[in-house]
Amino acid sequence: MRKRTRFIRQVFGLFSLFVILFSYAMFQGGFVSWFLFYSFLPFGLYSLAIAVYPFHRVIVRRVIHQRQFHAGDSLTATVEVRFPIWFPFVALTMEEADVPLLKMEQTKVTIPFIWKRTFSYTYELRELPRGEHVFSALRLTATDFFGLIEKNSLHFAEETILVYPRYIDIMYRKAEQQFDQGMAASLLQIHRDMTMAVGVREYAPGDRFSWVHWKASARKQRLMTKEFEERQRDDLIVVLDRTPTSLFEEIVTFVASFLRAAIKQGVQTGLVSVGSDRTIFPARNGEEHLQRLFYHLAKVACDSHEPFARVISNERANWRATVAFCYVTSYLQKELVFTLGEMSARRHEGTVFLIKDDLTKEERNWMEALRHKGIHVVVVSPRNIMTTLHKGRDEW
Repeated sequence: MRKRTRFIRQVFGLFSLFVILFSYAMFQGGFVSWFLFYSFLPFGLYSLAIAVYPFHRVIVRRVIHQRQFHAGDSLTATVEVRFPIWFPFVALTMEEADVPLLKMEQTKVTIPFIWKRTFSYTYELRELPRGEHVFSALRLTATDFFGLIEKNSLHFAEETILVYPRYIDIMYRKAEQQFDQGMAASLLQIHRDMTMAVGVREYAPGDRFSWVHWKASARKQRLMTKEFEERQRDDLIVVLDRTPTSLFEEIVTFVASFLRAAIKQGVQTGLVSVGSDRTIFPARNGEEHLQRLFYHLAKVACDSHEPFARVISNERANWRATVAFCYVTSYLQKELVFTLGEMSARRHEGTVFLIKDDLTKEERNWMEALRHKGIHVVVVSPRNIMTTLHKGRDEW
């Protein structure tokens, strides 16, 4: 409505100029006054022609050569325009209608002196942000020589692109060694099957008293303990913290890199992502499963209204004890430490990846408390993540 009102005012101003110059020529007379009127006449008629031009019949088509990207990539699009009636436009401006999160000024192009019924131009959007972006319409703006008339028209042409999160191409085993840095054991924990004893061996410090095999001890005259079958926990679940944080993009990048590395290594990997929506991916393997995980990470947002500790408490009833867990967050708080301590007591052991640069004294104390509970804490610097992304290296 405001645009229409502005256009009506422009047309009214144009007619007012016609009337003023004509009245001046009629009452003043002479060569100068009529020269002014006839000099303005072609420009005024040109402005009037733009005002009545049927822009609603213009055909606008957008061609996007690729639909899937990774964050930081560039998009190249071609816009094709076909006019219903030939007209010598002095200037024409084309731009995309507003798309949230994208820098729309990169799509704006002003093309001077268009003499063809059909033309096209190409624009580039750089540094695409992660997410699903919908291009709904293109805006066409035509103007005259003096800017007296400016006519806008909106042409709907919907296109959708998906920007996946960036990832670092790493090897899973190499990542484990690097993450551990002497502080943590393997992410794939060992689970003892307490229902199946496969033999006996000599007692070793740290063995439980309930493991003692009394008959074998009496027979050999020394303490012997039962040896249980051990099996490796092949399933890995990554729990994503979606509470609001300025480091969320770095968290998503880390999770995407870690999930990809684990699945490429053959590990059955799942994801727990709870925010305004609840999305659970069971531990699976394969390229199709990885694609589903990346599709979710492309659109995920830090929109959780509950603390991370409460999310873990609500979800833990659905988790099996034979699964290894990785918790990815940028905060360490008392409630989270207490919850993870309870998880460890229930044999839900895991590793906390803390995405943060500078740790406070309180956070260092919480890290020590978690380690005493048998929970490994690994600090990952977001600066290192971004540096590796920009350099394109295959290691942390």
